[in-house]
Amino acid sequence: MIHVSLRACTFIVCAVMSFTGMPFTTALQALANPTLLKAAATMYATAQVGALARDWCLVNAPSERPLIEKEYAAWRASFGLPSIESYLQTNAAPQLAQLRAAVDERRDQVYAELSRASQNPVTDCRNIRAQLTSQINLPVLLPQEYQLTSALRASMPAPAPSAPVSASATAPAPSAERSRTFLTTTRFDPVSATYVQGLLGKAGGQPPYQGGGTLKTGAYECVQQNTHNFEDLLSVVSYTLTLYPDLGLRFTDGTFTGADTKTAEPLKAFQATYSYDRPSGNLEIETDYTNYDLKDYMYGNGRYDGVGDDPPLFNIFRVLTDAHGQSLIYGQKGYGYRDGDLTVCRYQGAAKGLSPVAQARQAAQAEVERFNRYRLKPDAGLKLNQIEGLLHTYENQYDGINVIGRESTTLLLKDGTAYLNLRWSPHDLDVAASRNGEPQAWTKWRRQGGGYELLSAGHWTSLNGTLGVPAGQNEVLSGSYQFISSYTSGTLMNGATATTREAYTFTSGRQYSQTSSSGVAGTLNTGAMVTTSAASSPADFTSGTYVFKGYTLEFRSRSGQTSRTYAFFWTKDKKSLMIGGQTYTRE
Repeated sequence: MIHVSLRACTFIVCAVMSFTGMPFTTALQALANPTLLKAAATMYATAQVGALARDWCLVNAPSERPLIEKEYAAWRASFGLPSIESYLQTNAAPQLAQLRAAVDERRDQVYAELSRASQNPVTDCRNIRAQLTSQINLPVLLPQEYQLTSALRASMPAPAPSAPVSASATAPAPSAERSRTFLTTTRFDPVSATYVQGLLGKAGGQPPYQGGGTLKTGAYECVQQNTHNFEDLLSVVSYTLTLYPDLGLRFTDGTFTGADTKTAEPLKAFQATYSYDRPSGNLEIETDYTNYDLKDYMYGNGRYDGVGDDPPLFNIFRVLTDAHGQSLIYGQKGYGYRDGDLTVCRYQGAAKGLSPVAQARQAAQAEVERFNRYRLKPDAGLKLNQIEGLLHTYENQYDGINVIGRESTTLLLKDGTAYLNLRWSPHDLDVAASRNGEPQAWTKWRRQGGGYELLSAGHWTSLNGTLGVPAGQNEVLSGSYQFISSYTSGTLMNGATATTREAYTFTSGRQYSQTSSSGVAGTLNTGAMVTTSAASSPADFTSGTYVFKGYTLEFRSRSGQTSRTYAFFWTKDKKSLMIGGQTYTRE
């Protein structure tokens, strides 16, 4: 989708420029400031490619409609397009219709290009704002026109608080408002405090409102209004926000209703963790990749500088208490200068169900129990003379430009049986319990020629691999062994590469140190500009002593923790050391 947008933009720009020999230009020259009008018209027509992309997304990813509409509006606001459109509507309305018609002639062609290029419309459309910002970047594509319209884009008047859609008709006058406490230290730009008070009043809260203090956990019924100019209602999102005492959070029963269709569409459920700052009342969330879209409904607190000449925005998601002691949550997020979301949540009652934090804790405990289900005390399992060997296989798999190494280890016993689910040292394995509890993890093996075969579904299947070399009695290791992996999303010139490095260093006295680090480096090539960036996480470090014998490598850290896993050398030269399913190479 990315590159197609740029191609589409290119021929649309050409279509716009072709107006220079048509009556359109003559009409502009007859008006005041034809240069500004033409610059605004060129920007407007170029940006219509974004409208076509938005329309294509609504057709091909209807489940993402709320996010698509919101991100598209944010992209328009970031370049001041609402003010451009308003200016043209006032000064050249007939020509505005001509511009839209000329661009719309390309709709089928653009749709076809987008359909050919997009492998995953849902993923592409969820990122529509980033896609459009990258490929229809007006300052880059139209630097002269963007400069000529700078004053126009910065000239949007402040929103009038007198009659907002959600304001109460009985909201007090500004002079009355100033006479009482009102969320001290809070800036509401670009929304006025009067507007906020009207919104909260309509939700049932009683002024004066206080921010911060004790957080009342439980279920809140929330309504979010997405607006243009903080006056014209575009859509409404309703949802239940449940805050648990253990800092778990759930977003449920969400619906999106467009102001035009009036049809409620269900939203996915989210879960996350939150943090609460008692003095200010700021409520912040922490999400993973799966639940990242929750940030569209619970925004970060703080100041966000606008684009170009736009003033800064003050985004808020804050816990309040009204004059009657009732708990509320107020949210405000601006896009550009005047567009944005306004949210009010009212407390409804105690939290129901299990917190996602508690669920995760239970799942982790269950996983630990499952992992250790057939594990005995150290060295109470198989003896070395019962083991034929650990059969190690390694192969490269290709994923685009990435080469990924896949490893597996199969435990072969001298009685002709094979264990396929090795998770720790075989010297700790409870063979009898494992055969009874997980019979699917056991099969038979045999030698065939110079290799090995496993019995699978009644048939003997060859298994390419070699037997690992076990450690001697109290094996002494020396030097550093490291593992490095990297994965590139996209391409080297237009994508991101994530790299992980882990290393063990062994010194005299059976001492060891272990370090691990990771980082991401990215490159974005828009055709007009190449941007690179990089980020890395702090390195983790542990150290202590070790014992390596047979197929067991035991680490004893200086903090007192002991961990045991299976380990062996690939070959007798000891250059490659397998530790717990991952191979480390001696530097």
